Amino acid sequence: MSLVQRCAAAILTSLLFAVAATAAVTPARTAEPAQDEALAYATGVQTYINGFPMMDLYRTLWETSFDPKRGHDRTVNEFFAFDRLITSKDDWVITPNNDTIYSRAFLDLRKEPIIIAIPPTTRQYWVPISDLRHDFDANLSWDTVGARGGAFALCPPGWQGVLPEGVKRIDMGTPIGWMLPRFAVNGDADLPGAVALQKQVRLVPLSQWGATNVARPKPDPADFPRFTRAELTDAKAYFTSLNTLLRFSPRIGNPMDEAMVGWLREIGMDPAAGFDWDKLSPQARRGLERATADAHRIIAERMPRLVPIVNNWQLARLDKRISGDPVFAAGAAMLGLLWNPKEISTYDVAFFDGKSAPLDGQNRYVIKFSPQPPVNAFWSVTMYSAETQIFVPNPINRYSVGDRTQGMVYGKDGSLEVFLQAEAPTDPRERANWLPAPKGRFYLVTRHYSPKAAILTGDWTPPPVIKR
Repeated sequence: MSLVQRCAAAILTSLLFAVAATAAVTPARTAEPAQDEALAYATGVQTYINGFPMMDLYRTLWETSFDPKRGHDRTVNEFFAFDRLITSKDDWVITPNNDTIYSRAFLDLRKEPIIIAIPPTTRQYWVPISDLRHDFDANLSWDTVGARGGAFALCPPGWQGVLPEGVKRIDMGTPIGWMLPRFAVNGDADLPGAVALQKQVRLVPLSQWGATNVARPKPDPADFPRFTRAELTDAKAYFTSLNTLLRFSPRIGNPMDEAMVGWLREIGMDPAAGFDWDKLSPQARRGLERATADAHRIIAERMPRLVPIVNNWQLARLDKRISGDPVFAAGAAMLGLLWNPKEISTYDVAFFDGKSAPLDGQNRYVIKFSPQPPVNAFWSVTMYSAETQIFVPNPINRYSVGDRTQGMVYGKDGSLEVFLQAEAPTDPRERANWLPAPKGRFYLVTRHYSPKAAILTGDWTPPPVIKR
């Protein structure tokens, strides 16, 4: 068990003891939920953290697909394609990359499986597929599928049926999920080729596989309960929606979910019975309100130190399934959606410089990559505002730099210095290697696409961010 996992386990164990201690003083009655503030608080903290990855992912689904303020052009079971690189004007996803173009699809498999068809291609692509708990059920990519492409049926839990010849089965952890295909782009001149591949990747309902024309999905907004970013910190909305989603998109036979049901009954949140906030006592409501505020703060404070830290970089080498470590999974979801597992790409995340001071655009910094990250594909380091978690607007429209960035100046030994500051450097070499920062707090993410063994084993680690 890793240090992060031990810490998460210790936190959850302490919470369980807190609940047990409270229950010993005020036993839950079989005829009605326990109405004790301390018990509701302890149960609520666990429940909030455990449910956060699902709740944050679902609010992204609702806001991008059904929020009337955004329109209804981004639906389910079909791709919404971004046929350009993401800019600072895009706020639909936090901590995006600037190396690929995206397609996005939320999946509703409650009626039938959906088949994703990938054509033969020599272009690098990555198609991570996640259940609603933010666990990976598959990652179809040039690493795993290769140039031959293929057809893959995404099947809901418990589905029994026969698939067409040549279609491979992928079992999803929940009936609601999503995917975020990425297609490599090496500068604007390479964009048309990436867009051409993007348009050829298709989603087809099983019942329409082989049809000449596939009907566009027509999801009913009434089937998808409202949940917004603001409601992530609203106790009544959060726990009411969580109870609904546990029925809406359940995991079948998951030991953690089955164990949690017992605790949920203590506050009237058994998914099988529904949930009515107004039937709780004032003390229980107060306990859940405190739990919401504290649990959200726990996740936010844990986020900058989720994984092993070297030179004040968080080294994210993620497993395919992380929901079994709830604090870790919640922090990962708060930082960014649908990370790739380590076999596909790895991440280094920095909130602090080499001397442990928060990164701030009012200062000037340099990172010297010597040697550069060892990869089979490519690597980049990207700048984000700590306030918005998206790209930083800047006069040269540069959001990342890496081994594919044109015009970078390298050292004689192949090393690369990246200069981070808000104002444009006056020195020509520094300006060529400049990654613009905001005037306030920021963080960095270095991505290694198809990393070599040295990154996975820790033989290569990122250099510190040095304040100048």
